[in-house]
Amino acid sequence: MSKMAKNSLQFMLARRLTVTVSIFWLAGSVLAAYSMYHEMQEAFDNSLVTTAYRYAPLIDDYLQRHDGGSAQEVLPSPAKGEIRTEDHGDGDGDEELGEDYLMYQVREGGGGLLLRSYNAQENPFEAPLIEGFYNEQDFRIYTAVLLGGTRIIQVAEPLEHRREALFESVVAQFLPIVLLIPAVIIGVIVALRRGLSPVLRVRDAIEERGEGNLQPLELDDAPEEISTIVTAVNRLMEKLDAALSAERTFTAHSAHELRTPIAAALAQTQRLVLELPEDHPGRIRARQTEESLKRLSRLSEKLLQLARAEAGVGLSPTGENQRLGTTLGLVIDDLERVADGAGRIAFDPKQAAALSANIDHDAFAICMRNLIENALKHGSDQEKVMVEVIGSDTVRVSNAGDAVRPEDLDDLTSRFKRSNTRASGAGLGLSIVKTIVGNINGELTLHSPRPGKPDGFMAELRLHQS
Repeated sequence: MSKMAKNSLQFMLARRLTVTVSIFWLAGSVLAAYSMYHEMQEAFDNSLVTTAYRYAPLIDDYLQRHDGGSAQEVLPSPAKGEIRTEDHGDGDGDEELGEDYLMYQVREGGGGLLLRSYNAQENPFEAPLIEGFYNEQDFRIYTAVLLGGTRIIQVAEPLEHRREALFESVVAQFLPIVLLIPAVIIGVIVALRRGLSPVLRVRDAIEERGEGNLQPLELDDAPEEISTIVTAVNRLMEKLDAALSAERTFTAHSAHELRTPIAAALAQTQRLVLELPEDHPGRIRARQTEESLKRLSRLSEKLLQLARAEAGVGLSPTGENQRLGTTLGLVIDDLERVADGAGRIAFDPKQAAALSANIDHDAFAICMRNLIENALKHGSDQEKVMVEVIGSDTVRVSNAGDAVRPEDLDDLTSRFKRSNTRASGAGLGLSIVKTIVGNINGELTLHSPRPGKPDGFMAELRLHQS
């Protein structure tokens, strides 16, 4: 299958597995992001604490050398916050190492500002002068109380910096997921196709069979679950084959056993008709009996054909294409000898020269006899029955007459199903043809009215070629 149908098992499994994996993956990523958020907050807070206590001795030394400092003193930063090294390490030249995000203020015990970093605000932070963390509107501040409360260092970090760092980390985590989800979908589809290949092989093996083929399926390399299904299907087909065989045997034996007494009764009746005078009152009843016996004889013949068709007759014994032009000509010649077909069949033997297919000659003759007989019975006497050979594998039989209603057209191939017609018949001809065509993987198509005509009926028989 090039595409998955929406109601196929493969599509449903692929969709559910993809959705399930994606949900769990995203849920795991959200939990990881939540955990990462708390770990990053803890790392940032530790950075504030570490910075405060590492700066303390340096600030103390600076204040001693600068007479205690003042509120206007600002500690400079190299390159205005950018620390650069020239030609150190890898020899790449000037290299940016980072930017100062942390800022601090040094305050005396009473709250006066002694000095501040170059990037800190001029006014004292609003954080209370108590050991610990405090959040302002834009900053996270840690206050360190030193020298018995006589000196206080407050280190601040912009909350925007934290949000930016968290956003970049989350994006870095989720971006691979977005890129990997299509890969997961493709991987799931490929894995399902390989995993479900035994199911597809079983399906193909069943679809390739004709309607009368009930031989066991063979799938030795299937997994245990599929093997169980194949075994159950084979058992079911064995039971069905046994039931159909019993039905076919009964039908064939019954029809065969009826042929001799019917033929004998018909012969006696015909003799009786000849012996009775024209004005004898029993002659009419004898004629009626003769017609009834003829219908019964035709019915028994159709039942025998149906039994053969359902027994699986169809494919050529050699398994190769057979030339069918001569067989078709013999069938038409035979039908033209009877009263119904005399002078009513239009056929060009030259068209049949290339006709060939993988079908038994006898089965092909049964199909063509039934199609042509059907056209002769139900067709108009004003136009001939057309038998046309198209290419090397298609035969069309068409006749004029009343069109079949669309709602009845599909049912004509059912047993004992007849359209609204006064012609005699048992309604088995098209059913026999359809059964044989199914045995050879051919195709029977019915059209009414005829293509390009306002009336009539056409049967198109497309044969299977090896």
